[in-house]
Amino acid sequence: MFIRNFAIRFILAVMIVSIFTIIPSAAEDKIGYIDSPRVLLAHPKYDELQKQLDGFITKKSDEARAAAEKEKDPDKRNEITEKARRESGEEQLRLMNPITEEINNVIEAVAKSKGITIVLNKVLIFYGGQDLTEAVVSELKKLK
Repeated sequence: MFIRNFAIRFILAVMIVSIFTIIPSAAEDKIGYIDSPRVLLAHPKYDELQKQLDGFITKKSDEARAAAEKEKDPDKRNEITEKARRESGEEQLRLMNPITEEINNVIEAVAKSKGITIVLNKVLIFYGGQDLTEAVVSELKKLK
């Protein structure tokens, strides 16, 4: 009985100490959020890169379609199509990575200037937080 009471008291003490150490650190975090699609579309280079990507995808798609029409084996047709998709995805990453990096740097700078320690995508927020979208868009427009 003594051991059981001691164990219960010990667990309660640990829980109380844990609560008091977790709550202050959580209270220090300030949460902000951005509307990711709006921020991406606001980047000055986005339209140009999207046109390049669309052209690349159209070209790869046409090439794959022409090659697949000549091929009789369904597995090889699928392989041709999959290769075109993979190359298009790689090109998308190659083109978009630089502006994604610039956007991330701007988000970080805006968040730091406003004392925000955590930035989330708007779709993850149910209630609260500070909207940083307009401040980020404003800074992106200066990148031209």
